[in-house]
Amino acid sequence: MVNYTDISELPGKLYQVKGNEPILLDNPQTIWVVKSGSVALFAVTVRNGIVEGTRRYLFQSNAKEVLFGTTPNPDNYNCQMLAVPTEKTELLQVDWECLIALTADADITIVALVESWLQKLSNALPLRDILWLEADAALQFTTKTTNASRNSDKLLAGLSQLHKQFFYYITLWQEQERLEELKRLQVRKHLDRQVTAEALEELASPLMPKETHFFLEGTPLTVAAGAVGKALGVKINPSTQSEDSKRVKDPLEAIAWASRLRMRRVLLQDNWWKQDCGPMIAYTQQDERPVALLPVSGTRYELFDPVAQTRTLVDARIAASLTTVAYTFYRSLPNKALNVVDLLWFALSGRGKDLLVILLTGIAVTLLGMLTPHATAILVDHAIPDSDRGLLLQFGLGLLIAGAATALFRLAQGLSVLRVETVSDVHTQAAVWDRLLNLPVSFFRQYTTGDLHARVTSVNSIRRRLSGNTLMNIISGLFAFLNLALLFYYNFKLALVAVAVVLVEIAVTMISGIILVRQIRPLLEIQGNLFGQTVQLLNGISKLRVAGAEERAFAFWSKNYSRQIKLELSTQFIEDAVTLFNTVMPTITSGVLFWFATQMLTEVQTPEQSGLSLGTFLAFNTAFITFVESATNASNTVPNVMQVIPLWKRAQPIVKSTPEVDLTKADPGKLTGRITLDRVSFRYREDGPLILENVSIHAERGEFIALVGESGSGKSTIFRLLLGFETPKDGSIYYDGKDLSGLDISAVRRQLGVVLQNGNIFSGSIFDNLGGGAQITLNEAWEAARMSGLADDIAAMPMGMHTVVSQGGGNLSGGQRQRLLIAKALVLKPRILLFDEATSALDNRTQAIVSESLDHLQVTRIVIAHRLSTIRNAHRIYVLQAGRVVQLGSFTELSSQDGLFAQLMARQMG
Repeated sequence: MVNYTDISELPGKLYQVKGNEPILLDNPQTIWVVKSGSVALFAVTVRNGIVEGTRRYLFQSNAKEVLFGTTPNPDNYNCQMLAVPTEKTELLQVDWECLIALTADADITIVALVESWLQKLSNALPLRDILWLEADAALQFTTKTTNASRNSDKLLAGLSQLHKQFFYYITLWQEQERLEELKRLQVRKHLDRQVTAEALEELASPLMPKETHFFLEGTPLTVAAGAVGKALGVKINPSTQSEDSKRVKDPLEAIAWASRLRMRRVLLQDNWWKQDCGPMIAYTQQDERPVALLPVSGTRYELFDPVAQTRTLVDARIAASLTTVAYTFYRSLPNKALNVVDLLWFALSGRGKDLLVILLTGIAVTLLGMLTPHATAILVDHAIPDSDRGLLLQFGLGLLIAGAATALFRLAQGLSVLRVETVSDVHTQAAVWDRLLNLPVSFFRQYTTGDLHARVTSVNSIRRRLSGNTLMNIISGLFAFLNLALLFYYNFKLALVAVAVVLVEIAVTMISGIILVRQIRPLLEIQGNLFGQTVQLLNGISKLRVAGAEERAFAFWSKNYSRQIKLELSTQFIEDAVTLFNTVMPTITSGVLFWFATQMLTEVQTPEQSGLSLGTFLAFNTAFITFVESATNASNTVPNVMQVIPLWKRAQPIVKSTPEVDLTKADPGKLTGRITLDRVSFRYREDGPLILENVSIHAERGEFIALVGESGSGKSTIFRLLLGFETPKDGSIYYDGKDLSGLDISAVRRQLGVVLQNGNIFSGSIFDNLGGGAQITLNEAWEAARMSGLADDIAAMPMGMHTVVSQGGGNLSGGQRQRLLIAKALVLKPRILLFDEATSALDNRTQAIVSESLDHLQVTRIVIAHRLSTIRNAHRIYVLQAGRVVQLGSFTELSSQDGLFAQLMARQMG
């Protein structure tokens, strides 16, 4: 019998097939040998000889590899294997008898072929390194190597049983994914209905009051959070499926994250229930049961029990039964482009009572102020000339009461204004920072850190300028028209003088406001740029000293600073001029008014005319002072309000940009590790060159994929696309078959282990850096440190895992920082790892430790590698050049081919 040494020499029938000629491996008595080309293997469902449903990619077989037939099994939904040529391929059909011949001659070739097939099956269905068998009854079994099981019947039976189990678990996975997809579609349908309901509600809002339904079902904590959300006017959602409850330090964090809210821990001290601290979630001391604390007035709270669905007024006894720690939520800005009205509506939302108090007290103060002129006229013209002491006493008491009432009204108005400012400032600042943190990563490329900070503070400046004293001045200015009517009632001619004076003041303040706005717009731009430059210079002070560039840096900074000073001086000059005008104008207007009044008072001596009485003039003067003061305050508010225009221009990029995540995006669920880039093209600017062009990359769960290429070939851009930092111009990105554009990108990122070239370390202990806010154990931290080769270094530190590192890891070496970032990526045991040259700063020994640790992990790895020795075990290597995939294959295959990969190998070896 012939002893075959080359599998392609076996006798059989030769087929030449193309991509549109798939072959169903449905005969266990037949094997297929790939003589040339390659085929992709898919799991499919076959009924009556017809392939149904979608194909599930398993693995790829190349030349000199063998494909074994499988037996259809109705228990596994008739799941079988389909071979699809990826190029023009030659397949050799061989009978099982040839396999018997090889086995009989004990040729090692068949053992290698069978083990290669088993390895590919195990890669498609990854298992943990540590497995165990659980016997249902007493049994005896013997383990044998593949080489020891050369009996053809046993080998065929073993392969048949393996295929049966393989397809059984493939079927289980498909069913699990089908259920997850069904849940995802149900959630998406629910979100679509919610969006439609909100849109219809918005359309109907002009005709009927808006009613919002809140989530008040589920666990006690969810119900309590729903009650707090109802008080705040926000929707509360339960935690998502993708959230790992074991990694969340507080279950309330998961609810806040799913509801797109920020939360903060507060202390319940002193008589907190007698103050308006906003709605909160607290816990009982006895059984740590969550409850909602809801304010019912400025000095009272109610405790809502989510289990009993009862409300109880909080007193000292109930307050003592609660823990001293509570939690409060911060609302988020609407997920749309906002204008000034939207921002004001958000800031003043829920403060309707306070705004009503401000309005009513303004009316009351104005009406009480109108009593004083009228009383003055009566006193001067009648009570004093007639020596009517009773009338004097009555009016004196009346004016005293009116003055006291006015003071009380102003006090109530001031307290309401202070309350509105305090509450709106807290929520607006938190919401704007939340909006900034949720913006796409591409947004931050456009601005420096200092400039962004200045733009954020612009939003708060707008809120301050349009509330508080501005609101009071506008209200008093509106009610000043009542005093104007009183002026015309006393004397028409003098009232015209008063109107002329006020019009002059308004004209001056308006003109100065317009000039001021023109000065402030460039001033804000320079301040933002200068702040950003200052932050950059401070961060790079060490580099400046090394380069000896301190004087040039100071000259660069001082040039912009001098421009800022000049603009500030010119702005201050305008403001001082307006202040001087407003100081002098009352004296001038009084002089003009008294001159006209003198002329009219002399007319009293003429018998033919009644003229202007002294009492009427004094009443007119009192009303005139009140009117001018209110009108002046209102006109002075105009420049202040006009300064909102340049501030709004600065803040627009933040409030006009929409967040990258909203509630309409579907939750990805638990990712398993399948990643696909399907014909992706990308450019950073619309008018810029293509960075990636028609790139397709596929990674099955558990596979090790490497990306190599020269600098600028697009490797890091692929990572940015996978992380959702950028959006493809063409093509799609899929995680577990789900389009990334329709998924909650933040939930996707939380399931990835990522090490980027510019990864940073924050100030804190090593343990805190590893956890990154997630709940981990000390054992998990040490395990991750061992896998990254950092355990010995940490053990040698005085405080071990609790050693404090500085911001950026300045007290660690470059290799230690990189290993710490690797450990941070591994500690949560993600299903997907993305490494961008993660071992560039490691020595060969440490690199070997890290590589070996990663090779034992059953996770999907996509690695950008410049050091090619680190990717020898990669399942597939994608070689990129100028944004295109120019080579694809294993390390061995690419090393033996002429091309870019061989050139890169030669450079590193040479």
